[in-house]
Amino acid sequence: MEFLYVVYEVGAASCGEDSLIRHGGKEYAYLMSGRLGIKIGFEEFELGPGDSITFDAQMPHRLWTIGKKPAEAIWVVYNRHSDNRTKTAK
Repeated sequence: MEFLYVVYEVGAASCGEDSLIRHGGKEYAYLMSGRLGIKIGFEEFELGPGDSITFDAQMPHRLWTIGKKPAEAIWVVYNRHSDNRTKTAK
């Protein structure tokens, strides 16, 4: 289980607009500030401060900031596997 404090800078996205990512596990998020767009499969959601979401990470998904302020979130990823993206140290 990973607990993450994440800041999505203005204009940031988890992948390109025409791309979606997926991996094993389950994701949980709580948005503390800003606005965050989330596409899961064919559905799109917009989170604001105090909103939360959970989804099966095997579903293709994409995240991006909305507006002119960074989005801050607490993210929990349970049982992540088959994620080919490189983890970077901060």
